[in-house]
Amino acid sequence: MPLIANAYAYDFAHHHLLTEYTNHTGTDHQEIEALAAGLKSLSTWNATATIQTCREACGGKGYLSEMYFDLLKADTDIFTTFEGDNTVLLQLTAKSRLTYFRKQFGKMDWWDTLKYISSIASTNLTELNALVTRDTSEEHLLGDEFQLAAFTYREEYSLRSLAMRLSKKIKGGMDSYEAFLDVQVHLIDMASAYIDRIVLEQFIETIKEQEQNSVKEVLISLKNLYALHRIEEYKGWYLEHDYISASKSLAINKLVSKLCKELKEESQHLVDAFDIPAHMTATALKFY
Repeated sequence: MPLIANAYAYDFAHHHLLTEYTNHTGTDHQEIEALAAGLKSLSTWNATATIQTCREACGGKGYLSEMYFDLLKADTDIFTTFEGDNTVLLQLTAKSRLTYFRKQFGKMDWWDTLKYISSIASTNLTELNALVTRDTSEEHLLGDEFQLAAFTYREEYSLRSLAMRLSKKIKGGMDSYEAFLDVQVHLIDMASAYIDRIVLEQFIETIKEQEQNSVKEVLISLKNLYALHRIEEYKGWYLEHDYISASKSLAINKLVSKLCKELKEESQHLVDAFDIPAHMTATALKFY
């Protein structure tokens, strides 16, 4: 079920990317390129993981050519490298975000810098408040505010810490290229956090544009599953940075399971919307 939620989330984000590309004026070329690189990386990795999960769910039958997994896996293996290796593309995304960060600071005078530091302190006081980090209510966990704040906090914290690491290494005499290589893990993590935040934002915007209440309700559940499952995947990071408590982490785990069970009733409709050709599903259905 989280993989179905991911499929919808990335589809909405890709639609946003196409719209941005169609309407861009040229001044935002680097930002669009960075978004395209990051989205391509995370969505193709997700496709590969999805196909593997589905193959395993079919047991030994999943190896048969008539199940089409061999063709699908062959394609996605290519997509993870085609038009640029995913890790390299995420480096490109990270470089773009670092450039943006540097430009923002370059425009700041001492007063703007002070306000920026104050805003970080204010965010820490608000979001790292014991009452917030321990809030396990469904209303809180299913809210756009908490989910977006969690995604944004991870992105901004990763960006700031990455910039400081690079600056410290270069000031310490390390060659800029060597310094860049030395923070590879942090580069990839920051780029992924940036794309995660964009994907969630676009999911929320798509829900706002939906006029049918029945469809909107299902999309809200999918959005919640995407967001909470992503936080669950990075719960180690959030726990290490005291953003959530252990009890809140457990509450998120339980809520993810609950959402999966609830969405199970809609799963066939959600997959039918992909309009998968009947000849590709007939063989699988024959076996079960």
